[in-house]
Amino acid sequence: MKIAIITDSSSGIPNISAVKDLFLVPLMISKEDGSQVADDESFKSDEFYELNDSQILKTSQSVPGMMMSKWDELLKEYDQIVCILLSKGLSGQYNTCKMLSKEDEYNGKVFVADSNGVSTVLRIQVELALKLANEGKTGEEIEKAIEESNDKFSLLIIPKSLDQLVRGGRISKAAAGLAKFLKITPILSYDGKIDKHGKERTFKKAIEESINHLKEFGKNTFIDVSYSRIDAEHLEVVKNLIKDAGFEIRLFDELPNTVICHTGRQTVALATWKK
Repeated sequence: MKIAIITDSSSGIPNISAVKDLFLVPLMISKEDGSQVADDESFKSDEFYELNDSQILKTSQSVPGMMMSKWDELLKEYDQIVCILLSKGLSGQYNTCKMLSKEDEYNGKVFVADSNGVSTVLRIQVELALKLANEGKTGEEIEKAIEESNDKFSLLIIPKSLDQLVRGGRISKAAAGLAKFLKITPILSYDGKIDKHGKERTFKKAIEESINHLKEFGKNTFIDVSYSRIDAEHLEVVKNLIKDAGFEIRLFDELPNTVICHTGRQTVALATWKK
């Protein structure tokens, strides 16, 4: 059986077009004037940051017609399709695609996994799906395996700067000003949706606390790191703290644009998985 895997741009996987049997249907980024940009491989990083610095951007799910056209195209070559998309806790992407997959022409051919994923978490789930497809698993079996992995990860997000959270209205200027005065760095948790995990007095301490949490959670030897643009000095601090704690760095990638729209520059995310 020949199976195609589809993901969206929240996975942050570079050069998707170069990966056999993996395909991208991009999420959309909305400008203040209401126009949209497809967050695909042609939308370069410098172009995104220039746009993000100049205005408040919003994100929206893939255009349903674009997703269905990709299904139609792939089903001419593949027997089944498995979609591994942004968590339903962050977007309507999953629910829309799940509904569309029940249409007669797609039922039993297109499987939409409830991934709970974003960034490196979604990337690992996509890699698992590709591995299982290569082993001869069916779309239904791959969907089940992805959904069974949903409670096996822990991801923490540490925004060094609160500027983007203020611009987007997710934190008040007064609260951000107080946090800056007290040198407080928040730690956000992600388990399919984003929530408050804790806070520390400095960025370094927030990274240390996050590493300690991941050590207790996973009992594992590696941490996956994703980040938005941040000065090299602070990125080196992150690397050294991880290594000093006895971890290896497995993945080291930039955060997806769709995450940076909400957290902004100078954000680091750390994740690990249960053994």
